Amino acid sequence: MEKEKDDILLKVRSSRGCISAGYRLYTGHFKHIFRYSWVAALIYALFCSVSGAMMIMVPRLMPITAAILIIVECLFASYGFSVLKQHQTYGSIRRPTKWFSIDTHIFVRTIKCWLCMLLIYLLAGAIIAGMSVIAVKYLSDSAYTAVGFFTLGSLVILCLLLPLAYISTRYVLNDGIGFWKQFKIGYGVGMRRWGFIFIVVLVAAIVELLLLMLLSLPATILSIANTQSMFGVAMGDPYALPSYMPELAAGTFLIIGFLQAYVMLSFLFPIYYMYGSIDAQEQEKQDFNKQQQ
Repeated sequence: MEKEKDDILLKVRSSRGCISAGYRLYTGHFKHIFRYSWVAALIYALFCSVSGAMMIMVPRLMPITAAILIIVECLFASYGFSVLKQHQTYGSIRRPTKWFSIDTHIFVRTIKCWLCMLLIYLLAGAIIAGMSVIAVKYLSDSAYTAVGFFTLGSLVILCLLLPLAYISTRYVLNDGIGFWKQFKIGYGVGMRRWGFIFIVVLVAAIVELLLLMLLSLPATILSIANTQSMFGVAMGDPYALPSYMPELAAGTFLIIGFLQAYVMLSFLFPIYYMYGSIDAQEQEKQDFNKQQQ
């Protein structure tokens, strides 16, 4: 009973509490999460494998495979949101009854969320580019000026977009409200909790990045070897890599992609408790204001 109370969503927690609760929920229910999502993880890994082979065999097709890979990432992310929705509703993550299933409702909301966020990021990118152009035109034509404004603008925009971590999670896990309405309601809330969101997102991102870098070492080595060999071919040298290089790359990216999928999935769980803690704080604030009336 005490463990269930520790795992509940709507509870005011510190940033450290959200991070520890998130990873505890993920590792404690990993068996059920894996049984529910392994097919989607395999699909994601297969596309990673295809992308790796394309990088070796047909580099010009990489943009197409990358676009497809993003859709597959949304598919796998929806499995993470699906188990979190289950925990939000029932207070636990249950053992799946089927070897394969997909929550199409959560998947659609994940796709919609990703498209809306993409639109926001594109708009932010246009603003940053415009600031750089204006700086070069009216302040200085130096390349350092453009780079400086681009860097400064990027940092400012990233800070302003940080509440999206809260907004997007709340949108996907709650029905009956559109993304833009959720953005209008949740942005001010997220900005008031900016420091709290920053710490949770930063720590979760660092953990994810370190694990992904570790898992990516074999793929990085293959990519460097292939790049050096291609430079050699361009200079007139024979192709130095073995003929089975595409198959080796495909197999390597398949294994790495499968493992990386679950590393990336773990990022959602601290963010989930961050969203729950913010909502709990907002609820306490509303209750307090009602008592004062």
